[in-house]
Amino acid sequence: MLVLARFILFFMMLSSLLVYLFTNIKLIGEGSPALSVLAFSVLLGGFLIVLEILLKQNVYIKKSFLFLILFFTYFIVNVTLNRPNDLIALLLATTGGIILFYILGSLVSTNFLYIKEKVLNSNQFLNMFNFFYITFAILLLVLFLGTFMTLVTNVREDLFLIDDLNGIYQRPGAFLVISFFIYSFMTAFFLFINKYAKKSKISVLMTFVLFGFYCLLTIGGMLLSQMIGSNNTLVNLGGLLFATTIFYIFINFTKSEDLLSKMKLNIKKIFLSKLGSKLFGSIFVSLFVVPVVLVGLINYFDIDLDQFRIFGFGTGEVSSVSSRLALWGNFLIQFDYNPIFGNMAVDALTTGEGTYTHSFIATLLTHLGIVGFMLFFIYLFIAIKEKLKSSNNLYVNNLFALYSLIVFAGIFAIASFGTFITWIPFWFLLGLIFPPIVFKNKKELNFEKSNINSTK
Repeated sequence: MLVLARFILFFMMLSSLLVYLFTNIKLIGEGSPALSVLAFSVLLGGFLIVLEILLKQNVYIKKSFLFLILFFTYFIVNVTLNRPNDLIALLLATTGGIILFYILGSLVSTNFLYIKEKVLNSNQFLNMFNFFYITFAILLLVLFLGTFMTLVTNVREDLFLIDDLNGIYQRPGAFLVISFFIYSFMTAFFLFINKYAKKSKISVLMTFVLFGFYCLLTIGGMLLSQMIGSNNTLVNLGGLLFATTIFYIFINFTKSEDLLSKMKLNIKKIFLSKLGSKLFGSIFVSLFVVPVVLVGLINYFDIDLDQFRIFGFGTGEVSSVSSRLALWGNFLIQFDYNPIFGNMAVDALTTGEGTYTHSFIATLLTHLGIVGFMLFFIYLFIAIKEKLKSSNNLYVNNLFALYSLIVFAGIFAIASFGTFITWIPFWFLLGLIFPPIVFKNKKELNFEKSNINSTK
């Protein structure tokens, strides 16, 4: 009964977060509505973590989190000294609060660890998870359709773009990306666990249908991103679609279970082993399948690509790309201002407010200096190392860890060429993939100790 209650509360937390995100996408340009719904989701997530602490009693703070605290401290000091009026906005606001969205991602991932643990240990809980996953997917469809149908009434006649956007697409675009982060990770686990635990034809058909549903809904999200004028969102959703397709092919058309159930993950084994060759094979197949599906849908629905921002509205030039490339010329000027410690107001002090280089890595250097750059990458290196170490010989855990790292690598690459350091989906993803704490009871501790002793 307690397990069922926690499943319900977890999916209530996810659902309320999803409602908040889509409400803000739908009511684009109307401030930050539904804050009470967000607060409910945060309180529910916090309550579940407190409950887990009381039940398991052993709470472990990861080493990487200590370095992240150092980075956040340095960030706060820098902002306090150079942009004191923006401190709250850059930390806790729903427009660019990096700590707020890191906490949100951490709440989702930390509570999901309990769900994952139960599902891996019992088919009864697997059936329960499948029910909640399907319900969650239907809720996402309802929210998406409601948002799409509301916004499409304001689309211009000549272009597939909402009228009078006035450049306010970044926040709803970011919320759309976060929504599909949650959906993609839930879908990945659904596919992995059902492939591992259920071998029936009905299970294969169910996963195929729901994977197809995921693909269509993600493509719909890409379409919505163009309606609100966000090319960055389109690229990120396309990346998620591509990554999930890779792993669907990987688990269904290669002998991945034989490989992943017999190894401890590390970088060398991922890229320089049979696992790597099968993974790259799945990538190449996906590079063919995904574009073919997209082109097929475009031709079937006779979509005029000249009406989309990603194709420059038919001008032959993608404005978001050309404008970002032009801003790269400001990098050396801004970095030279204070290369060691950086300055969070460096763009305003040098080339003009908002003229920063649109790159996560570049703005780490210009706005936080070499010190901030090193603190962040020390944290990231340790977090990835912990992620690989936490993998074990259980097929699903290794597969989910591998999926998480592939998604992170893709999103990080996109952020490195298109976003500022306060891009909130990136901080949400950090919390989602690298949660700051883990819970272990005495049984789990004894099991780990016995494994360590057996390998000596």
